[in-house]
Amino acid sequence: MTAEDLTVPQLLGLAAGILAIGLAAGLWVQRLAGWGPAGGLALLVATPLVPHVPIVGGLSLDDLLPLLGIGFLAATVDLRRILTVKVPWLLVIGLILAIAAGIVSSIANSASASDAIVMLLRSPGRYAYLAVIVALVALAEPAERRRQLVARGMALLGTTEALLGLAAFFLPLGGLALEPTRKFSVLYFEVPGRIAGTLGISPNFLGAIFILTIIVTAGLAIEARERRERILWWAAVLVQSLALTLTFTRASLGLMLVGLFVLLLVRGRLRYLVPVLLVVALGFLSTPTRATDPGGADAGSPLAGAPVGVQRLTDDVPDRLALWYSATLMMLDHPIAGVGPGRMVVVEQADPARYVHTPVGGALNNAHNTVLLAGAELGIVGAIGAFLVNLALGLAALNVVVGRRRLEFGIVETAGAVAVLGYLAQGMVNNLFNVAAAGVVFAVMAGAYVIRLEAAPSAQSTVGDVQRQRAPTGPRLEETV
Repeated sequence: MTAEDLTVPQLLGLAAGILAIGLAAGLWVQRLAGWGPAGGLALLVATPLVPHVPIVGGLSLDDLLPLLGIGFLAATVDLRRILTVKVPWLLVIGLILAIAAGIVSSIANSASASDAIVMLLRSPGRYAYLAVIVALVALAEPAERRRQLVARGMALLGTTEALLGLAAFFLPLGGLALEPTRKFSVLYFEVPGRIAGTLGISPNFLGAIFILTIIVTAGLAIEARERRERILWWAAVLVQSLALTLTFTRASLGLMLVGLFVLLLVRGRLRYLVPVLLVVALGFLSTPTRATDPGGADAGSPLAGAPVGVQRLTDDVPDRLALWYSATLMMLDHPIAGVGPGRMVVVEQADPARYVHTPVGGALNNAHNTVLLAGAELGIVGAIGAFLVNLALGLAALNVVVGRRRLEFGIVETAGAVAVLGYLAQGMVNNLFNVAAAGVVFAVMAGAYVIRLEAAPSAQSTVGDVQRQRAPTGPRLEETV
C-alpha cells in the first residue's frame, strides 16, 4: 500500500498520530533544553522527516509539524519584541507585492470557492506562512542559544537523511527513500535510484536542504574546540556530502561546494575542502560504467565510457531554458493576474503549441525559478515581489558574510548566512519557495541567522545580562545532541 491508496479518514487518522507525536516530542525537547522556544524550533527543523502526502484542501502531512512549531513558538517567545525585528524594507515590499498578487490571481483564476481557497493557500498563504516562521524564529532569545540549537538540529537532520539515503542506495530496501531514475537520463537502470530521503518528492528539494545542513554543519566543525567534537562534525559533513552527490542534483552539489569554499576561505580553513572533494569524487566514481553503443547518441560525449555518475554532469541536458522561456511567455500573455497559483503546467498542456514546444526545447514542467514561476502564475507584480524577496534576503545574508560588521558574527552565524545564499541561488533553477519542507527549513535558517533583533533603546548594554538571568535552568539541548 502507498500513500495514494489511503482514504481521507485514514489520512486524517495518520495526521492525528503525527500531531500527537509532534506535541509530545516538542514538550520533551522543551523540557530537556530548559528553554521555551526549543520545542518549536525542533519541530520546525524536523519538518522534512514527514513525507509530502496531500490530505485535503491543500493541507499535507508535512504541514503538520511546522504548524505545531509555530504554535509552540508563539506561546513561548515575547511577541511584543516583534517591533524590534530588523526586517529589510525591500523584503517587506516584496512580501506585500507577492501576497497581493497571489490574492488577485487566486480570485481571478478560480472556478469555485474551493478552488480559490486552495490557490490562496498555495501562494499568498505560503508567503505569509513562511514570513511568520522567519519572524517567530528571530524572536527566540537568547540569540546565541537559538543559533546553536538550530545549527545542531540542522546537522542532525542532514545526517539522518544522509544515512537513510545511503542505506537505501547501497542496500536492498525496496526503493525506500529513492526516486526511480527517468528514461531520458544516463542514470536510467544504471543506479538503484536518486536519493530522495523522507520528503516523498523530487531529490532536487533534498539537495537544497543538504546545502543548508552541510554548510551549517561545517560551521559547527570549524567552531568546535575539542578534537573529538570536531571529528564528529566533519564526519557528518562527509556523510551528507556523499548523500548529496548520490541525489545527482548538480545545482545543489555545485552550490554546496561553492558555499563551503567561501566559508572555509573566510575562516581560514580551506584545507578541509579536500576531503569533501574526495568524497564527492568517490560518489561519482562508485556508479557503474554504462556500455556505450558505438552508434548511440552518447558516443560522441567527452565522458563516454566514464561511470554514469560522471556522465550525469554533461550528458543529461537540462530543460531550464525551455521552462524559463515558457514561463516568461506565459507572464507576458497574462500580465495582470497570471494563470493562477499551481496552474502553469495545466496551461502549458492546454496550449502546447505556444508553451511546450519552445525554440529552446520542450517545456514539460513548471518554471523551476522562484521569480519566473511567480510571474507566470501571479503576473508581473508577483514576479517583482518574488524578485524583491530574493534580493532582500540575499543582501541581508551577504552583509553577514562580507559586510562591514562581519567580524562581529560567529562562525556558525556566518555559515548560516552562506547556506541561505546557496539556497537562494538554487531557487533560480528550482522552485523552492512553495515546497513545504524545503521552504520551512529555509525560513528557520533565515530567521536564525539573517533577520536580526535590536535591543530596546533603554537596555542596549544590559539586554544580554537580562536574557541570561531570565533563561530557565537545566541542561541545554545543544549539549545533549
